[in-house]
Amino acid sequence: MFTAQNSLKDHILRLAQKLPAAPQIFAKLCVILEDLNSDPGRVVDLITVDAGLSARVLRLSNSVFFRGSLSVESLDEAINRVGFREVHKIIGIAMTEQAFKDGLPAYHLNAKEVFENSVATALSMEIIARQAGEDEHEAYTVGLLRQIGKLVLGRILEKEHPGTMSPVSGDIVAWERAEFNITSHEATALVLDAWKLPPTVCMGIRHHHQPEVHAKDGPIGALLHLACWVAQAMDKGLKSESSIWELTQPRLAMAGVTEEFVRESVQQTETAFNDLREQLGIA
Repeated sequence: MFTAQNSLKDHILRLAQKLPAAPQIFAKLCVILEDLNSDPGRVVDLITVDAGLSARVLRLSNSVFFRGSLSVESLDEAINRVGFREVHKIIGIAMTEQAFKDGLPAYHLNAKEVFENSVATALSMEIIARQAGEDEHEAYTVGLLRQIGKLVLGRILEKEHPGTMSPVSGDIVAWERAEFNITSHEATALVLDAWKLPPTVCMGIRHHHQPEVHAKDGPIGALLHLACWVAQAMDKGLKSESSIWELTQPRLAMAGVTEEFVRESVQQTETAFNDLREQLGIA
């Protein structure tokens, strides 16, 4: 479909700027929240750019688990009450709800399927990263933003080639390459690079379907590959990706974890997923 690579990249980045503001805000927050001494006002200023995101964050902050016996009235109060790390998690959930509220129709995915896959992958990333001695905060962010490329490529199909849809099963990476001359993983990396996320994050996402082929990119790709396997084992995976994720020795070695740990982490992730859903009152 597309042959001029530079033109395609420009096209993807233009479309990314038209996405709901929430994903870009979440990406910027990741940089701010790296410093636990950051001014809470910077976080509030950033979130309030998007009224819909602000409303969702307040709603989630007012779940019984976080608010206690008193309602949270403002974003400042939410940050002071639950702390930066939990606010980051809440904002990530709110961002995912908002960005994927219509699902990914071109990929045969409804909003619930995308949301559950994103959250399960993010929580698994956090657990595996902790074991591997990697940044849990960054890993959680990567897990939630992984689907941004599909969102952008889906918009291209809906706008320019309505009616064209991905295969329900089979080699989704090959289909994307044939259809767009780029994969959704590469599109995600391109967008996150434009949003100023660290190069290690962007490179890891770009090749996480085959991280061992790009070992120089660091462990993020391998961690994400294993987290996607865990989401699949939880029955929160995507059918079109089911043949991609494998627990191979090179991938485990790159991530710095054992196969036994990854298999055991399925239950840990399920518990974390169910706890988070209960804490935030998510159906």
